[in-house]
Amino acid sequence: MTEIKEVEHTPNDTTSSDAPPPIPVDRFWIQKLLQKHPNPNARRMDKALVVAPMVDQSDLPFRLLCRKYGSNLCFTPMIHSRLLLETEAYRKKFFTTDFDRPIIAQLCGSEPDTVLKAAKLLEPYVDGIDINCGCPQGIARRGNYGAYLLEQEDTLLTLVKHLVKHLKVPLSVKVRLLPKPSIPTSTTVAADGAAPENEFDIPKASLSLYSKLVDAGIHLLTIHGRTRKQKGPETGQTDWKTIRKAVDLFGDRIPIFANGSIQEFDDVDECLNVTNADGVMSSESVLEYPPLFKSPPLFYKIPQTPVRTVGRVQLAEEYMELAKQHPPNEGGQGSGLKCMRVHLHRFLHADLQGDIELRKLLVQTKTLEALEVALANCKKWHGNTNHDVASESLSWYVRHQAGDDDGDDKGETKEEATNVGEGAPADEETDVDQGMENAACLFGGEEKGDY
Repeated sequence: MTEIKEVEHTPNDTTSSDAPPPIPVDRFWIQKLLQKHPNPNARRMDKALVVAPMVDQSDLPFRLLCRKYGSNLCFTPMIHSRLLLETEAYRKKFFTTDFDRPIIAQLCGSEPDTVLKAAKLLEPYVDGIDINCGCPQGIARRGNYGAYLLEQEDTLLTLVKHLVKHLKVPLSVKVRLLPKPSIPTSTTVAADGAAPENEFDIPKASLSLYSKLVDAGIHLLTIHGRTRKQKGPETGQTDWKTIRKAVDLFGDRIPIFANGSIQEFDDVDECLNVTNADGVMSSESVLEYPPLFKSPPLFYKIPQTPVRTVGRVQLAEEYMELAKQHPPNEGGQGSGLKCMRVHLHRFLHADLQGDIELRKLLVQTKTLEALEVALANCKKWHGNTNHDVASESLSWYVRHQAGDDDGDDKGETKEEATNVGEGAPADEETDVDQGMENAACLFGGEEKGDY
């Protein structure tokens, strides 16, 4: 276990004309990385099966659980560049292990030197650095990062070129589709009723920006096929066709991952077939059910079919054991007990809808012991009711599809929702000491919507 140490950087570190040339772009570097760190549990050995960067939720114990069930590449939670540099308490949340590989660290920020210095702290311990250009939340707008950078082309390209020039590991960018501007680009309608020639074209504009990112020297592009405005009840389906166009245009130069609309076991293969991407990234689905990436019986001792063989209580128990071995707040990139509550809430979401007392016990607990009692009560209830694991299906993932306009649980209070990470994100300037107990403060807000 290695704690991330602060490193002093002088101006010459980033501006010297004697600096080594950027590392070359290798179209096959992801395949080589998967071969270097093989996961025999993965259902595909030729494609990346990726756990997305999720604020306070892609913590170390959760990543280890996902690797057990077939993920062969993980991203860290989003790391706030400025806080990593300025705050020792924040920096202590991060460490490296040689058993959690391959791993890509995601950073947020827009100021080139700040992001570079943060990347240099992480560079010796990870397999790549990713820039967050996908977060659609308001705190990302206030902090000038995430999906809002996509609408600031000059700022984004300046940042990318600065990092490419100085990093010694591959640079990745996670993007969304560009949204239509708030002010229409044209109000003129053609005589034949067709759309005006200069009307904003989301796929065309997005692909144009991606082309510039590739030309700037990035080594990996992850495309979430939705705009930042597609979230909550307005999420909708992912545009896999535009991801396929990106693969056709740039896939001979860099690897490309597809992200979005990965709900069930079969969606992984369907997405790969439609997009021809080098990998599939999942966030909310794998968050509720990590065996999403588990291999079929030919490769793995636990059979995987569309019918579940691993239940949600078992997953919750396994996560809790890993969290006790690798506490999220002690180098595991999470907020401790709150991080654990969030995971149990996701795993057991279906059970919480019908048991108000269990939900209160889970989301309001302040101790690890009480959290274990809540899990034990849920397991006992499953036993008493002859619960059938094969009948389980996703619950939290489909909450918006079920017509919950606010995305909250049935009967769940706003206070309870906030306790498990569903509340509005705190401002990034919130006091860091308070932030040690509130993941939204530490990581910049929950990145919902990357389904």
